[in-house]
Amino acid sequence: MENYTGTQSPIDKPPPKPLPENLWGEQWRFATLPAGEIEEAFAFRPIPILQMPEFLLPINLGLASTVAVPGVIIYGGRQSMRLARWLDEANPVSLNYIIGKPAGLVLEAGLVDRWIVATFEDKEVANAAQAYEQRKQLSQGLHFLLIQPDDSGVTSSGFWLLRREEG
Repeated sequence: MENYTGTQSPIDKPPPKPLPENLWGEQWRFATLPAGEIEEAFAFRPIPILQMPEFLLPINLGLASTVAVPGVIIYGGRQSMRLARWLDEANPVSLNYIIGKPAGLVLEAGLVDRWIVATFEDKEVANAAQAYEQRKQLSQGLHFLLIQPDDSGVTSSGFWLLRREEG
């Protein structure tokens, strides 16, 4: 391979697409969990879709058990399982706050897919989103996405540990 330089060209990422309307949850919120409680809180619960790769477990990243790992909880209502299955097929990688008018949360999935999960103009929500991004920096980029039918905390449809691979 005469012209091979050993470098990779960046993959073009298209603009984010809106999440399909039939998957919208009823509401969502930011949340945090102490790094030391994540595995215990989810690994042994009967969650239909659970993505906690060994290399992303807080202990394997060297995170102190008290580090607040940020995340987003989506209450999907009757669409909860459908949303969890769709997300699982999409292969979520990270969930990022995008500043703009409106601001929003964009899910990066697979190699190049990007989906708008939520948009907002509320200043309090934007402040919470900034805190979410700051916590991601403190947790070495580790964050989570949790899908639940409602806010009772009794059942969950899906849980993903996420971390954008820099490259």
